[in-house]
This record gives sequence, structure tokens and C-alpha cells, in this order.
Amino acid sequence: MLSPNRRLFTLILAQLLLCWLETYLISRISLFGKIGIATVHKEYALLRSFWKTCLLLSVLQLAVILVLYYVGKRSARRMTNLVSTVLLVAGLLGLVLTFSDFMNTYSHRLLKERFHLGFYIFWLAWIATCCFFLFSARHPKPAVDSYMVSAEEESLPPGPV
Repeated sequence: MLSPNRRLFTLILAQLLLCWLETYLISRISLFGKIGIATVHKEYALLRSFWKTCLLLSVLQLAVILVLYYVGKRSARRMTNLVSTVLLVAGLLGLVLTFSDFMNTYSHRLLKERFHLGFYIFWLAWIATCCFFLFSARHPKPAVDSYMVSAEEESLPPGPV
């Protein structure tokens, strides 16, 4: 079993590799998509640059990890589960809305499946990060019962008086 720090490092490494894959798929935009971004939809020009898209997706994924890690370290387990669940629902909603947008907007359908797959993987990676923090086991501090302490004290031989 990996230590918690190694599991976190593995998660970050996996997310960065997935960001690279997402960016590669997004960069495989169709010819119509490239023309549309260059002429009509200039607000999406960021998607034409591989490194800018990769940086944006990586920062977003690392921000989710950082928020969940910080909440996990500073708060009770209940708060960590709440924040993880809220971000999980946000990821599921993002996935559904992205799918709906790609299927119902004609200009987005022209971008082709590889482009769509890049964004689907982004949302699935987001959801996987939330599940990682939601289901990762933290080592609870052992509870000391007064019953256990009193039983131990009774079994000790009397000390010098």
C-alpha cells in the first residue's frame, strides 16, 4: 500500500498526464473548427495553442487537488466529504452540460469526436479526483476510553509510597 504522500503524488502525476492527453485530443480539432476559431469565434483562440490549453487544464486540475488537499488537512472528515461531494456534483454537471452542448449546437458538432473526447476526459478526471479524496482513507487517531485507562491503572502494581 502506498503512503498518503505517494498516493497524492501519483494522483498529481496521473492528472498531469491526463491533461496532456486531453490537450492532444483537443488540438486535433477539425478543419472547420480551426477555421471557425480563426474567423468567427476568436474567444476560443486559446484552444489553438497546445501549451496554453495544456497549462489551463493542468492549472484547473491542480486547483481542484489543492482545494481538496487543503480542506482535508485543515478540516474534519465531514467537511472534506462535503466539499468533495459538491465538486463531484459540479464535475458531473459539467460533463452532462458539455455533452448536451456538443450534441445540440451545430457548430460544436463540427469539431469532431476527438475534440469532444478531450473535454469528456477532463470532466472524468475532475470526477476521479473528487472520488479519490472522497474515498481515500485517513488514519484516525485512536480514541482513548476512560474505561481502558482505568482498567490499565488497576492492573498496575502499586508504586513506592
